[in-house]
Amino acid sequence: MALRVDPVNGSGGRHVPRRGPSSFADAGYCGHSFNEGLLRFHDSVSASIFRQVCFQALPEVHSYDRNADVLAFDWNGKQYLTAKVKGQKSIMVLVADIAAGTVEALAPVEVFAAILKQPDVGEYFSGSLYDEWRAAVGKPGSGLAFTDCVEYTTPFWLGGPDSIDNMQLTDMDVSWTVGAQLRAQARAAGKLS
Repeated sequence: MALRVDPVNGSGGRHVPRRGPSSFADAGYCGHSFNEGLLRFHDSVSASIFRQVCFQALPEVHSYDRNADVLAFDWNGKQYLTAKVKGQKSIMVLVADIAAGTVEALAPVEVFAAILKQPDVGEYFSGSLYDEWRAAVGKPGSGLAFTDCVEYTTPFWLGGPDSIDNMQLTDMDVSWTVGAQLRAQARAAGKLS
């Protein structure tokens, strides 16, 4: 299924990540949801919140780029950031996953933009799992509010399974804030490096 805009919007204005590019903002993506919440692009309000929360929850982002910045987020609460990665000529898109407790380089921003134009874009963002969860909770075809995500109740890094039985609808700010607190407690207890 190709990327298509939803009637759901954020509450802020234009957001261009510190590491650019402006092409997503220029295309009018800021504050918009696509494919019933499969992917949403940060606006000026959500970006200011999640830039800080991502760095708190997953300080590993700093090892890529201290000026990394949020660009978008998916239905599962994963944050997509832009960063200048050592050894890469292009600005890269990173994926920060609070459930897995990981930050990984995904692709150059140009490749990420090309993925968004693919007719099977849902495959890149676990769209079939999203559909499966929506069917299981009796909401097939329904979307998410701009501020919601479907989080893993017990994160993977705490032994939670990757299944729809371990998922629940929640406010994304709450999901990431609680995730950041749990990871800080685990770090303080010496269970995380």
